[in-house]
Amino acid sequence: MFRKSLYLLSIFSIVLLSIPASGLSKELSTSPKTKDNGGKFRVAFIQGGSYFEYDQVFLALLRELGKIGWLDVTKLPKSNNQSAQQIFKAASSTKDISNYLEFVPDAFYDSAWKDDLRLANKNRLIERQKKKDIDLILAFGTWAGQDMKNMPPGFDIPAVVMDVSDALKAEIVDSNTDSGRDNLTARVDPSRFLRQVTLFHEIFGFNKLGMAFEDTVEGRSYAAIEDVETVASELGFTVEKELHPGYMKSKEQSEAWMLDAIKRLAPKIDAFYITGQLAIDQNSLPKYLEILNANDIPTFSQTGTSEVENGALLSIATSGFKYVAEFHARKIAQILNGAKPRSLPLLFEDPSKIAINLKTCMEIGFDPPVDILGAADEIFSE
Repeated sequence: MFRKSLYLLSIFSIVLLSIPASGLSKELSTSPKTKDNGGKFRVAFIQGGSYFEYDQVFLALLRELGKIGWLDVTKLPKSNNQSAQQIFKAASSTKDISNYLEFVPDAFYDSAWKDDLRLANKNRLIERQKKKDIDLILAFGTWAGQDMKNMPPGFDIPAVVMDVSDALKAEIVDSNTDSGRDNLTARVDPSRFLRQVTLFHEIFGFNKLGMAFEDTVEGRSYAAIEDVETVASELGFTVEKELHPGYMKSKEQSEAWMLDAIKRLAPKIDAFYITGQLAIDQNSLPKYLEILNANDIPTFSQTGTSEVENGALLSIATSGFKYVAEFHARKIAQILNGAKPRSLPLLFEDPSKIAINLKTCMEIGFDPPVDILGAADEIFSE
């Protein structure tokens, strides 16, 4: 089994490393520039609500923009533990952070996972488009991406959608090659979750994979359930699901439901797939893992390194989201240099690097073979 795992990893490496990190056309300029009138490009930010991954990806994005000259990285927050709103506020209040970009102080929109705020923020951006005082929108997550996709036809502020589980299934893009709106671009990785679940099964050969998520359009998209069920059908395992029937009303409610769901699942499964959702962050994850680890259930994080560092057994290493941030930073630079967002490629596949938590290995009685450790790029032992 483990030889097959290493073989699979080798195949992933060959395929993924053959794809340029940027995925972009080299002839499009990424050089920093001002607007034609000499002013700075005015940047807005929108998110459906607070989520730890948005925070980390946003900071990584700013650092990558700094590397290609668009801002002064020494002016960025040093801490990796600040929220996206705190990072945006710091960038907007530091006037000499960039000669080219202005993070507009009153242009951070957080819907707090509330439908009424979501609609209000969408309308606020429509009003700003009429004023023509925003040049670029950074849209984080499925809600924000869907709202950018569903703006009125005349809405033309360039929008870059980031940190979405599946932009196609969430109906943010029309296909894996076309966003469907001239002012919109995003990131797609059609086989991302197929690769993850296949790798997880190759290593552990489980028979029953547990999952818990909202049974809504967004919830099923976050969970990538269609991809998981495709792999299950091909490899012969079953998916044991706990489904919440509608939208979670609060983070507290979502966490309470997830805890109960995992308690119900634990006696019935031999592996668990941790998917991106409101109920899971670095503070809540340990209490779920306490139950799963006590039942010797291996876990795979859909999200990446940060959850492995906080106790999940395995994931694809995200290296501080450096690679995907570089992809988005180059596209932003090309858009500000005149490229039409819709004309830019959408495909970006995660590099084939593994993150593993050795402490969790010990807790569940899994002794990772040398082959698996050799394929790991990030190893956590505490």
